[in-house]
Amino acid sequence: MSPWQLVYYTQTRRGNGDMRHVIGIDAGGTATRAVLLDETGRCLGYGRAGAGNPTSAGEHLAMSNQLAATLAAIGDSAVAPDVVMLTLAGGLGTQIAPMVTEALAGAGLTAEVHVVGDVMSAYFSATAEPTGYLVLSGTGAISARIVDGVLDGLADGIGWLLGDEGSGFWIGNRVVRAVAAALEGRGPQTALTGLVLAQVDDETPQEEEPRRPEVWKVMSRVYRRRPVECAEFAPLAFAAAATGDAVATSILEGALAGLLTSCGALIADDDRPIVLAGGLLYDGSPLSDGLRARYPGRCLRASEGTAGAALLALRAIDAPADASTLARIHETLAPLIG
Repeated sequence: MSPWQLVYYTQTRRGNGDMRHVIGIDAGGTATRAVLLDETGRCLGYGRAGAGNPTSAGEHLAMSNQLAATLAAIGDSAVAPDVVMLTLAGGLGTQIAPMVTEALAGAGLTAEVHVVGDVMSAYFSATAEPTGYLVLSGTGAISARIVDGVLDGLADGIGWLLGDEGSGFWIGNRVVRAVAAALEGRGPQTALTGLVLAQVDDETPQEEEPRRPEVWKVMSRVYRRRPVECAEFAPLAFAAAATGDAVATSILEGALAGLLTSCGALIADDDRPIVLAGGLLYDGSPLSDGLRARYPGRCLRASEGTAGAALLALRAIDAPADASTLARIHETLAPLIG
């Protein structure tokens, strides 16, 4: 069936009063995931493509991957969505929506396009409550307040140069600084040293370099890459802290303090849910445990972002989007992902 036949077929079905359909897209820096679902929250198709974030992948490639994932989700169903909900990092909604609309129209899809930040899909992946909070710690760190299903406030998330306290960058930067200080005798000895040196062992020191070769290897790895890539050293802090290393423990305590300060600027003393997202807030993480201790009984763990995008898409057509709907999304999405 051609794209234009798809439009005609869909319009005919709508004329007969058939069920509405939506697509939720989680466009990340490495992969784009899309799900087709009906207005009851039953997932019908799933598609996956490459990087879908225009900031990291470029507009052309991002649009191409978003469209590819969308068409893969539709598959042979001949169902065109009423709404496409695209979630991605960054405040790109007003810039990206027209381009996504044009790309979909070129494929014969006339859906209404909405673009929101991925903090929203992360939040709604864990809860259907329209009002609550999110704390994210991955490469960067950000806290958000959601009110009646709309992003109402942000704290931090302003990048490695100005903030991102408690993020992978923040931790990783302090790891390599501590190791450089330990190697030169400017700081305490730490188990982080051996872990970092093992990770930079492929660096080759320059000849006639007056510094110790170990220091040069750390410098070479850090300065040859973008500053934010210091996040690659963050997991070493968790590994060393688990053995009781005082320096690593102090770094993680500082990271937790930064996250608590940021989220404390938004989180009220109420019973609203707090969704924990990002690779550093996994269950059992010292950071996750610290947040749960500060806000007992309120913290949930974010899950599949595509499910959050799907629930947001249902909200956009005023379909039921309660806890049972979210449960149905997760239940029917899991087999499609495989």
